[in-house]
Amino acid sequence: MEYRKLGNLDVSAIGLGTLRTFDVIDDEDVAVRSRIVDNCLDNDINLIDTAAWYGNAEEVLGKITEGRRDRFYLATKVRTEGREAGEAQIASSFELLKTDYIDLFQVHNMIDWQTHLPTLQRIKEEGRIGMVGVSAMVPEAYPTIMGLMREGQVDAVQIPYNVINRAVEDELLPLAEELGTGVLVMEPLQKGRYVTELKLQPDLTPLRDYGINTWAQALLAWVISDARVSAAIPTTSRPERIEENAQAANAAGLPQAFRDYIGREAERCL
Repeated sequence: MEYRKLGNLDVSAIGLGTLRTFDVIDDEDVAVRSRIVDNCLDNDINLIDTAAWYGNAEEVLGKITEGRRDRFYLATKVRTEGREAGEAQIASSFELLKTDYIDLFQVHNMIDWQTHLPTLQRIKEEGRIGMVGVSAMVPEAYPTIMGLMREGQVDAVQIPYNVINRAVEDELLPLAEELGTGVLVMEPLQKGRYVTELKLQPDLTPLRDYGINTWAQALLAWVISDARVSAAIPTTSRPERIEENAQAANAAGLPQAFRDYIGREAERCL
């Protein structure tokens, strides 16, 4: 596993997202998520991202990381409006995650960021948060995010980036590199659709020398071969996917010619 800087942390280039996949209640489903986390440890993945908005995800994650919290870096998000509601939701995240320290706390999709950033920065000064960040789904938010980056108000940003959606390449990623801002990549597989909705099967033959044996690995390798990315955080509900995803880190230094090849195969097959 390759590790990269996210602020002062050394995080695995492949992390774990929990959108939808960790919003479960049934004991059997929780046990499957526990095996996913077990497999993260077995494959040297040390970063897990979640959010208050992800249903039961924080509570499930808190249960299955209890007793091994020190083996992971945890990131979560606040998404509500108003100072009191924000403070209550932030406090709930600490409680549900069963921790007194959260490595990265983000404002989810820039919802009421003007209110929540000062709250998170205050809690960071108190020593209960390691870093403060923001996430955004749409390019319209990027100018505001870049302004916050330039002002030093955020330590990390979370944005969608994949072989098709490349809107962050022109300005945001170069600025992150210039400022040393951490970059978490959501939707590296476009919620899995770039794997499950193929019209043709991609030809992986030229990529096998880099240890790429599945199309999902190719897509992940494409993302993390951009050195400006701190980590990609794909989601999964299947424990066996963790090893497959982790192996993509072996191709993290994929030459540009092969990234271009993956791009052409994506256009041909999607």
